[in-house]
Amino acid sequence: MDTSCPRICSECPARLVCRCLKVTEDAIVRAVVVLGLRSVREIRTATGAGDGCTCCHKLLVRLIDRYASPVEEPALLQVG
Repeated sequence: MDTSCPRICSECPARLVCRCLKVTEDAIVRAVVVLGLRSVREIRTATGAGDGCTCCHKLLVRLIDRYASPVEEPALLQVG
């Protein structure tokens, strides 16, 4: 028996998010955090996830929402 498995699948970094291309949640989270990805299209390009049947797109959006850094708004120019 594998004792390193926490048995809580929703918290498992090895959990497959994209079953078609066998891309794990850990790979997607790392790509979102390290590369600053903010769209499913960017994830598809960087990791391949979501490029098959597209069933994982909703989960990809949730992972983006959870792990992406907020986009900073450009400072408004002060006239005057």
